[in-house]
Amino acid sequence: MSLFRRKAELPIIQVKNLPYNVKASDLYDLFGRFGNVHQVRIGTDNNTRGQAYIIYKNHKSSVLALKKLEGFNFNGRYLVVRQFIPDGGVMAKLRKEVKKEAQAENKEKS
Repeated sequence: MSLFRRKAELPIIQVKNLPYNVKASDLYDLFGRFGNVHQVRIGTDNNTRGQAYIIYKNHKSSVLALKKLEGFNFNGRYLVVRQFIPDGGVMAKLRKEVKKEAQAENKEKS
């Protein structure tokens, strides 16, 4: 069974129009209200500043956050929140990373 059958099942959302001085802890607090956040990636160069990717532990949480936070006023800026849909190469890499993490977690539990 594939970890993600379709690109639309990925628990990743893209956030734009963030303040440039936003911290990961701020985003963990805001997006954590809707489910367990696995990881936050914030853009740091000139092309990606003001953007972030929020990776949830499950798809349901990402959908809830997307619905609740689209257009949300965060520190004086209205957030643009979209589901992240990667191309094929990125998809394969994500599957591999998630599978590796799941195997490591299973080893720790054993």
